Amino acid sequence: MSGREGSFIGRDGAITLVAAMAVAVLTAGLAPAVATAAVVRRAWRAPVLPDTAPRRILVLGHRLEAGAPSAAFEQRLARAAMLAHRFPQARVVLLGGRGAPGLPSEAEVGRDRLLAHGLDPARIMLETESRHTLENLHNHRALHGTAGPEALITSRFHLYRVQLMASGLGLAPMLVAAEDRLRVEPVRLLAEGFRVHWYVTGRLLARALRRRAWLARIT
Repeated sequence: MSGREGSFIGRDGAITLVAAMAVAVLTAGLAPAVATAAVVRRAWRAPVLPDTAPRRILVLGHRLEAGAPSAAFEQRLARAAMLAHRFPQARVVLLGGRGAPGLPSEAEVGRDRLLAHGLDPARIMLETESRHTLENLHNHRALHGTAGPEALITSRFHLYRVQLMASGLGLAPMLVAAEDRLRVEPVRLLAEGFRVHWYVTGRLLARALRRRAWLARIT
């Protein structure tokens, strides 16, 4: 899930956010600029096919709009349908919880879209409890372990942060871009660059302070 992570930062997240903002100021913006450049490089070079046939195809959810997939989520689901038809032995794992009680989860809405694309429901697996990207990956690891090979589909600007988070959790999926090509959106790019900077700052701070609770969330 991406698109609404700020709603779930909690106390520890707020502390790391303040630290990230302080580092940004102290480095005159250099630290988030470096992170933003890394986001662009990964987005630009991202493939639309995995290097080898995957055992599972992971699809990160995205904020729903009036109960329907957002444009970004539609792109991810379309790519997942394409890969599922190309690799008929692969299972498709949809990751994403509910925006509010009583509403369908992102994973459930995504399943309905894939069924409309003609996928066998027996091939589709759901994770419906996660609220943000890190929980997507944490819950996937808890359910399915780290055995691969796996392909992971998300939006191009999201790929670098997902790569960092997955690596921290001992996951090594083949990253696949949802979009055919990169579309530069400056505001979205800068926001994602800061999220990467925030994550890296939080990880370094957790290790420096030996905060076990923080480390448990990212490793």
